[in-house]
Amino acid sequence: MNLKTEISVGLIFFVALAVLGYYTILMSEKIFDNRKDYYYITVLFPDVEGLNRDDKVKINGVMSGKVDDIQLRSTNMVWVKLKMFNTFTLYSNYKIKIKSESALGGKYVAISPGVGFEKGREYAVVTTRESLEGAALGDPFGLISEFVEENRHDIREAISNLRMITEKINTGQGTLGKLVSRDTMHDNAEDLIKEIRETIEDSREQAPVTSFIRAALTAF
Repeated sequence: MNLKTEISVGLIFFVALAVLGYYTILMSEKIFDNRKDYYYITVLFPDVEGLNRDDKVKINGVMSGKVDDIQLRSTNMVWVKLKMFNTFTLYSNYKIKIKSESALGGKYVAISPGVGFEKGREYAVVTTRESLEGAALGDPFGLISEFVEENRHDIREAISNLRMITEKINTGQGTLGKLVSRDTMHDNAEDLIKEIRETIEDSREQAPVTSFIRAALTAF
């Protein structure tokens, strides 16, 4: 394959990728924008963690709307207005959370409408669609960074202790180091196998005598 052919194949690949991205992202947004049968619901979050207008809203993983507006209220709660295109029944055990779209970034609102009956308990239908309670899960990478920052001293000390233990094992210090570096366990295992073999051989040699004694006793 010459250079010209390789360039042509690469261009075709990138064009196909661009077309796929257009139809999977832009066209889906246009389909929602052109629909007339929509309604609004509002949710109060303690923190939206980077959620933006026009971000997706999913009901049980199904694309069902988008974020229409975000406002910070005087109560320090964040008021989020969702433009919805799919109808659903909401039960009192519902959950509305802000989740990460992917490891590369992006947020979306995930709605779990709940069920009417679960684990022997019945849940009522929620008729209102205003000021629903939402929760933010937190960015996993941000949570990891905060944890590392808050426990930096302990992590360094743990790493230092682990390095010290590894060095002792490698140099044969301590009980574990002696077991790893020396041939004691190997020698003991060989001795044990040898004793087992000798015991088996002794049992085989004594088997005829034992059979003779058992037969003689049976005769009486």
